[in-house]
Amino acid sequence: MFVSCVLFIGLSVIGFGQDKEAKITYEEHIKPVFRQHCFSCHNQGEKKGGLALDSYLALIEGGGSGEIVYDDGDVSGSRLWQLVNHDDTPIMPPNQDKIPAEQLALVQQWIEGGVLENSGSKAKEKKKNALAFVASTGGKPEGPAAMPESISQRVPVVTERASAITAIGTSSWAPLVAIAGQNQISLYNTDTAELLGVLPFEEGIAQSLRFSRDGSFLIAGGGTHALQGIVAIFDVKTGERVATVGDELDVVFDADINASMTRVALGGPQKMLRVYDATNGELVFDLKKHTDWIYAVAYSPDGVLIASGDRSAGLCLWEADTGRLYMDLNEHKDSINAVAWRDDSNVFASASDDGTVKIWDINQGNVIKSFNAHGGGVTDVTFDHDGRLITAGKDNRVKLWDPSGNHIRDFEPNAEVVLEAAISYDGKRVVYGDWTGQVLCALTDNPATRQPLPANPPSVEQRIKDTDARIAQVQAELEPVKLAMDAATNAVEAAQKPIDELNAKIAAAKAESDKATVAGESAKKRIAELDTQLSTLTDSSRDKHDAVIAARFKAKEGATNAEVVATSEQLLADELNQLANLRRERIASEAAIKTNAQLSEAKLAEASKLAEGLPALAEALTKAQNAANQAKQAYEPIAARLRSWQAKRSQLSEAIQDVN
Repeated sequence: MFVSCVLFIGLSVIGFGQDKEAKITYEEHIKPVFRQHCFSCHNQGEKKGGLALDSYLALIEGGGSGEIVYDDGDVSGSRLWQLVNHDDTPIMPPNQDKIPAEQLALVQQWIEGGVLENSGSKAKEKKKNALAFVASTGGKPEGPAAMPESISQRVPVVTERASAITAIGTSSWAPLVAIAGQNQISLYNTDTAELLGVLPFEEGIAQSLRFSRDGSFLIAGGGTHALQGIVAIFDVKTGERVATVGDELDVVFDADINASMTRVALGGPQKMLRVYDATNGELVFDLKKHTDWIYAVAYSPDGVLIASGDRSAGLCLWEADTGRLYMDLNEHKDSINAVAWRDDSNVFASASDDGTVKIWDINQGNVIKSFNAHGGGVTDVTFDHDGRLITAGKDNRVKLWDPSGNHIRDFEPNAEVVLEAAISYDGKRVVYGDWTGQVLCALTDNPATRQPLPANPPSVEQRIKDTDARIAQVQAELEPVKLAMDAATNAVEAAQKPIDELNAKIAAAKAESDKATVAGESAKKRIAELDTQLSTLTDSSRDKHDAVIAARFKAKEGATNAEVVATSEQLLADELNQLANLRRERIASEAAIKTNAQLSEAKLAEASKLAEGLPALAEALTKAQNAANQAKQAYEPIAARLRSWQAKRSQLSEAIQDVN
């Protein structure tokens, strides 16, 4: 009756909002719930799992696995909540249904309110936990990310289908995925599904594939069971194997390289986490904490820590530089199949056969979020740059989760268990492979849209046939588009021709106008010169006229002879004749000014009239150019595809020649 009353009071306060400041406390609300369901196993006299719930201080202290509840208001990060809400195992109370919903609501609100002890307690200000993720670009290369440029197209092993997919890795900065096959690693463009090349892996089958932080190198761990295990490092651009590290007596299940490319960590059936110097291959650490096969190994992006997980649920964090154990995490109940780090190195995720994915805060050493991801077990987990997670599982599915571990969507189910999953550099595509050897690349936002990526591609000869067929197909597709582009180009030339002709006529008319203007200016200048000459000659002729009159008077008086008179008259006549010629030239110059002015004006008018036809012609030209641009835009992508397939054909031919 006491519990019912307390619950009624608590729910009435919370549910109906009568007092927004009302506190949910351990003493008044939560302890009665625990007394009803938990105290029989978790009391200070009998602490199952080292946990007592009948005392506030004992509850806050936690149990053998550490703290189970925090005062930061984060429900999802509370181990207590995960167990009582049946989000994780072992469920509490054991072998029973959940605590009634109204009591769970009280527990949830108590945690959200800061796990207060009594009415006098004050809640701490809520703080953001490590799920407050900020995307990082750490490791991104300054220039274009590495892509295959000269990798062999030869396929070492050709089969009808690949064996079970053991490893898939995607570049963090380029549309590139690596897929493990039999004695080979296939590289595909995730945007186009094009096979870019095949890397030989003579030691056996790659069990893990990871790219270096900047995407320039591919780190492949694997080998042959019960015989040999190594880690091979390949140059992504050339396909050259630049280093081989380790000489295990059994296969390497997982391997990774640190951010500085100086150390390689690997693990496998020998139960030891080994760290090698990547530059000389010497063993640096031999860490023996694990008691079973090591399935998962991963450096934190900043290179500070190494996470490792084994077949018996062992999960450890190690100091990368010293090899000292940093944390021993024991929340999982079954095999740890994969671990993955978030870009900021503050959080990592672990995937287990117990069906859960756990997101860990490495600073606090606690589970931020634990969720049941796949029935039967989780086989893989990975983060994208935005902190979202992709998981694969034994329920034949791949799933997408937000950074807080909330489910977003499922991908199309496979026929068999999905073993590996990876997300592309831009988060737009997910590549996953299953037990049957099928590998698919699906759109993240539209999982039904997917393409196959064979782990064991067809032979070079078959790919040449396929490529020839694609070339013929693209050429057939390109032919009418090219004809249309050529016609559009010719139409532009045809539209340009009358514009050029009209512009030539306009230029000629303007040139004639300019010529007339120059001629008029020259005539004006000549008139100025003539006026000066006429003024001088007029004065001179007046003097000579006076001399003639004087000579004539003297001749009458007998003071001179007729020859002197005739000479004076001849001189006057010569100047008068010169004056007459200059005056006629001036008259002609004045006429030239007028004529040239009229001609210049007429030619300018002619040019203006001709220019009136240009807008219509320019409009026709613009339409033709737009049509030509559209035709070119239609042509270029197809032509680029043709060039790409022709280049691929050349690479395949070279591969045939290399074999011969």
